[in-house]
Amino acid sequence: GIVADLSEIYGIEVTEGCRGGKNIELTIASENFWKLKEFRRSMTGRTGCGICGVESLEGAVRPTPRVPFTQTFDLQHYERALNYLHDIEELGRLTGATHAAAWVNVDGSLAGGAEDVGRHVALDKLLGLRAKQGWTEGALVISSRASYEMVQKAAMTGVEIIFAVSAPTALAIEVAQKAGITLAAFCRRGRANVYTHPERLIGLGEQA
Repeated sequence: GIVADLSEIYGIEVTEGCRGGKNIELTIASENFWKLKEFRRSMTGRTGCGICGVESLEGAVRPTPRVPFTQTFDLQHYERALNYLHDIEELGRLTGATHAAAWVNVDGSLAGGAEDVGRHVALDKLLGLRAKQGWTEGALVISSRASYEMVQKAAMTGVEIIFAVSAPTALAIEVAQKAGITLAAFCRRGRANVYTHPERLIGLGEQA
């Protein structure tokens, strides 16, 4: 909720930080800077879940926009979409310690993906890549559980369909319902639990 789109980011500079970390400096519009100050956190420098460092629950659970109904996803591409996570997790295949997020086109092809030791950061990277590349049609696939703040981030960027490999939280289901997002979780080969707005999933009737 600090910047609405890439046009409000004037510059991004990445420099080397301590212990192999990265420093990222953003130049944003002055109006957006005031939004940032209003959303001030008590910790500095950590990426994460969206809760860490906020000073109240009201600051964490913010109003989430309702996404439009413009997307559908044919479940004949479902297992193919899940398999992309393995392809994206190059470090994960070596270490077993990463998460992945993928954007899958409506025809089942892979648009792109991102990997990180943190599930939230993998999602952040993917949503940033999606914004840069202009991907709009398709579905989000994540290798982790679906927590409410991940659903909230997806809603803020207009994602309509989410497939999560692990469990959803109760609050994630509530946010997805209110935001109009199709949320499926416990996604495995041949099965999934669909929690909200199943009408976007083509072929669900035959497979339910």
